[in-house]
Amino acid sequence: MKSISTLLVLFLVLNLFAQRSEVTLKNGSVILGLIKTENDSTLKIKIKGGSVLHYSKDEIISIEAYDYTDTKGIIYSTINYGYMPGINASKSFHIINGYRFNNHWNLGIGVGKESVGNQDYIPLFLHGQYNLLKANTTPFISVMVGYEMALNNQEQNKGGFTTGAQFGINHYFSDHVGLTTSVGYRYGYFKQENNSGWWGGEPTVTIREINRFEFRFGLVFK
Repeated sequence: MKSISTLLVLFLVLNLFAQRSEVTLKNGSVILGLIKTENDSTLKIKIKGGSVLHYSKDEIISIEAYDYTDTKGIIYSTINYGYMPGINASKSFHIINGYRFNNHWNLGIGVGKESVGNQDYIPLFLHGQYNLLKANTTPFISVMVGYEMALNNQEQNKGGFTTGAQFGINHYFSDHVGLTTSVGYRYGYFKQENNSGWWGGEPTVTIREINRFEFRFGLVFK
């Protein structure tokens, strides 16, 4: 947990001061880079490769923050950590790989590891997400549905169904990396078969349901 938090903070610190700008010139050129200095008459911008270009403000039409969200047709991955408070608080780790159809719609397949009570599971699920804005920082709504495969005591623990919904925020620091945080709801339906004892009868079936809030945070790569 500590190492994951440290990694997220490191990405945040390194990228907060590396926001690129898009400078449009009167000759039709578009320059993408980091603005080093700017005043009423001149602009210095550092472009890819390390070169620093100098422009007069009379040459410039506009200066805008670069939009990192032009992601149509882009494969993406999300790595996140989740926590479900309550009696026998549960933790989980998810990896989601998917496809961004446009700036709003994502669809992915997820896998991970999580605990529910004293049992460990591997969740296999579909994940859909709708981004509300076309912006570097956007709220989103997501849903997931899948199956929890038991890791231990598999003869009795049969796993079960899970689903959930999240509301969160994505913030992209660069073309390829963003931070994601969310809060939502998780439901689980788990089945356990208990031995019938000495008489050889049919095993009894125990059903366990969970209804919990869920908090998640992680990184998005594209």
